[in-house]
Amino acid sequence: MYFTLDQLQALDAIARTGTFAGAASELHKVPSAISYLVQGLETALEVELFDRSRRKAVLTKEGRRILDASRDVLKPAKALNRLAVELSGGWEAELHVVVDGALPMYAMTHCLRRFADPEVPTCLRLDVEYQEGVLDRFDHAPADIGLYLGFDTDAQRKDYECIGLPELELLLVASPEHPLCQTRVTVESRAGHAELVVRDSSSRFAQQPKGSFIGSRNVVFLADFYSKRIALLEAAGYGWIPRHFIRSDLDEGTLQVLDTEANSWTYQPVVTTRKGETLGRGGRLFIESLLSFLS
Repeated sequence: MYFTLDQLQALDAIARTGTFAGAASELHKVPSAISYLVQGLETALEVELFDRSRRKAVLTKEGRRILDASRDVLKPAKALNRLAVELSGGWEAELHVVVDGALPMYAMTHCLRRFADPEVPTCLRLDVEYQEGVLDRFDHAPADIGLYLGFDTDAQRKDYECIGLPELELLLVASPEHPLCQTRVTVESRAGHAELVVRDSSSRFAQQPKGSFIGSRNVVFLADFYSKRIALLEAAGYGWIPRHFIRSDLDEGTLQVLDTEANSWTYQPVVTTRKGETLGRGGRLFIESLLSFLS
């Protein structure tokens, strides 16, 4: 029984993206090559990994168990590759960073420009997730660096090295045309209005979304803060949004902070890496560029 890391990477990518085409795009291959890798893995293991009676890429029970075991193989393989690269010059072939979309993207684009330098051989891959989806992607992709909104307790960060970033302030706002801007906001007064919420991108909440921060029953889930800002401006609801997304809207009066006791919330974002793992030159460059830009 022989299988390759390429086959295991293909299986992992299909499971994460949900399709063979998505896996092909992520791994820079054509879909037929992904199918060939999966067929080769099934032949080697003598196990059917996907339920082919369905249109989507759905793992069989055996396939899910093989996926879990394959991820245990891929993690040390990536660590070995990182060590080999570092010993041969220090630059990673690819640096995978996953970032929470609530954070300011202009800081990320600054880092992207640094990696566009021909003198930097590392290819930077940047993925945007939301809330728990960041740690899911960081742990299971796996990514090299995560930019997370913050841990509530020290126990939650036991497996991570963390560097603090500037605080992130969220405001509870609505359009001046929205009824909630005309009154003192209470639990009762907001009950009949839609709270706009960016969906937690963790796969755990794909079927049953995580509830709203303040427990609203009338919730509209959106994909990102850019679409949420548009919905807020159109008075489609009210909701929490980072100040940096709406600074000009607040100045122009097209959005207003709601008159309520708790209309501001602060997060302490962190840069996360794994304890015991040393970043190569690309990883160190990313973090240095990020911190220097935000300082």
